[in-house]
Amino acid sequence: MRVLAGFLLLLLLAGCDLYGKVGIDDTNIEGALPELLVGEWVYIPPGSALPSEKYIMEEDTIQYGYGGGESPYDFKGSIRFVSNYSKNSGLIIIEYTESPYYQGHNANSFSAVYYRNLSNNTVQLANVIDLADGYSSADTTTLEEAVEKFTRLKMGNHVDWSVVQPQRRVR
Repeated sequence: MRVLAGFLLLLLLAGCDLYGKVGIDDTNIEGALPELLVGEWVYIPPGSALPSEKYIMEEDTIQYGYGGGESPYDFKGSIRFVSNYSKNSGLIIIEYTESPYYQGHNANSFSAVYYRNLSNNTVQLANVIDLADGYSSADTTTLEEAVEKFTRLKMGNHVDWSVVQPQRRVR
C-alpha cells in the first residue's frame, strides 16, 4: 500500500509546475507585475543609517539606485515584460528611459531584474549581470533578445543569490 501511495504522490508532483507560468522549454510567458511589488524597497546594511540599495517600482516603471552615487538613481526604465515563475518569484524586463552610468560604453537598451521570496514586507531583487564575463553588463539590444536570454533556468548565469540581501518595503 505504501508503494502505491508513494507512486501516486510522485505522479501528482510530476504533473505540477512548481515554478508557475514558464513554458516546458524554459520559455518566459508574459504576465502582470504583482501588485505586491509596487512600492519602494530598500536594503540598509547593518550599522548604517542610509540605504545602500533602493528600488522604486510603479505599475509600469522601475527606478534603481545604489548608495553613494552622485545621482539619486543609477537607472530608470519602463517595464516592458514580466514573467512570474511563482506567486513570489519572477522576472521583470525593462527598457531604459534614463541610462545607467555605463551606458556610454554599452548601447544596449534592455535589462532585467529577477525577484524572489516576495512577501508583504520583504523581497530579494537582483539586477542581471554576466557572471561568466567578470560581472559585466548583460543588457540586450532588443526586447525579444532579453525575453530569450533571461529565463528561469538561465538565472544562475545572471544572479548570484548568495550576495543578494533582502530589501524591505518602506512604502
